[in-house]
Amino acid sequence: MTYQWTRKLATFFVQSDPEYDSFLRKHEAKSGKQILFYLSFAVFPGVLAYLLIYPLRPLLMAVTGLSSHYVQFLVLAVMASGWHFLFPLFMLRFADKLTWKESLCYLGFRRENLKGLLLVLPLITLLFTALSLPYMKWVFPSLSSFLNSIPALHMGEWHIFIQGYYDFPWPLLLIGLIGNFIGEEVYFRGYLLKKIGRLRFDWLILSILFQFYHMWQAPMNWAFIPLAVIIPCEILVKLRKNIYGAILIHIFVNTIWGGITLYLVGV
Repeated sequence: MTYQWTRKLATFFVQSDPEYDSFLRKHEAKSGKQILFYLSFAVFPGVLAYLLIYPLRPLLMAVTGLSSHYVQFLVLAVMASGWHFLFPLFMLRFADKLTWKESLCYLGFRRENLKGLLLVLPLITLLFTALSLPYMKWVFPSLSSFLNSIPALHMGEWHIFIQGYYDFPWPLLLIGLIGNFIGEEVYFRGYLLKKIGRLRFDWLILSILFQFYHMWQAPMNWAFIPLAVIIPCEILVKLRKNIYGAILIHIFVNTIWGGITLYLVGV
């Protein structure tokens, strides 16, 4: 009886597609060096963004004539809407020799059924939200404050997080939102997650690296690292074999989840 229920539960959440699984395995990293290469590219853009936003920001302001706010936006927009799309597509097309259609399929732009979007996604979203509340109430505030007290990580009044990520003209804002919600998912969950598929706990490793990569806002994202075990973006991609659920979860976390936690636990 227990086995039958377990099997039914797995069937409910998992979208089975052996052919797609085989396709992914064919193009995943095979050696330790290859896996390390892809893991390093989970961190590299974050290091670059940190350097450009923190120590090099005054120089960029002088060179471009832009304000601090716009310089930070430019750095993040180029990375999220440029690098996060172009690097995976370039590598899949010219290193893996995939067609453009195969590349999009690899990244997770595949058909999703209504069950995944209307049942599986809401259930996982509710579960994540419920499990996150104790952490947000009792752990996140002190950890975030500690990280923000470190001079090299401190987000001052000049920081784009304080000034406002969404306080830009709508054409620029649209570019930023596409990069944030879609670009990051394409790069991390659509591409890197599948490249390191031979690693045990690949989903957890990448979830942690995703938070670490946001080092330009470390007091926020590094404080989420202990929560990485329940953030469901990677799990959704592995269960449903497409990227749509991860994109929607990302939008939910960045727009609605914070309001829910603020209302329920005050954080």
